[in-house]
Amino acid sequence: MLALRAATTIAEQLWPGTPWPALVPGDGLPTTEIAGDFVLLDHLGAAEETWGRDAPLANLGQDWWVFACSGSGDGWLLSRDQRQVVAFLDHSAGPDALPQLLGIDAAQWLQLADLMAQLEAAQDQGLALAPQALGLMEQLAPGLSAQYPYTLS
Repeated sequence: MLALRAATTIAEQLWPGTPWPALVPGDGLPTTEIAGDFVLLDHLGAAEETWGRDAPLANLGQDWWVFACSGSGDGWLLSRDQRQVVAFLDHSAGPDALPQLLGIDAAQWLQLADLMAQLEAAQDQGLALAPQALGLMEQLAPGLSAQYPYTLS
């Protein structure tokens, strides 16, 4: 029932006419909740999150920028280089928070967000598809299911 979809397909559904990957500061994308823990920020929200977080060890603004947030206040980070590496920033670590590399890039993050949206919709229908989601995460990037910061139920 769950499926990995191409990032370009997901982007076209969410933001018609916008190519992917187009994830750079000032890209013009609106704040979009893709899934509960995957809220893509517009450029102003990303700037506020990047400069407003108390995580000095994470080198926010220098090495990383916060491009998305979770529903619980965690941050999704994007490297400021051309590789567009994605990391996770646990808000509960406070000033000691460090980027947790996930082994994915921005396009794969969008695919992961879409997969989690599918899982949430399935759970709303009473379906238990967490094992399938974990398997698809491994197809997306080997080791991702172990690095994923949330527990799937």
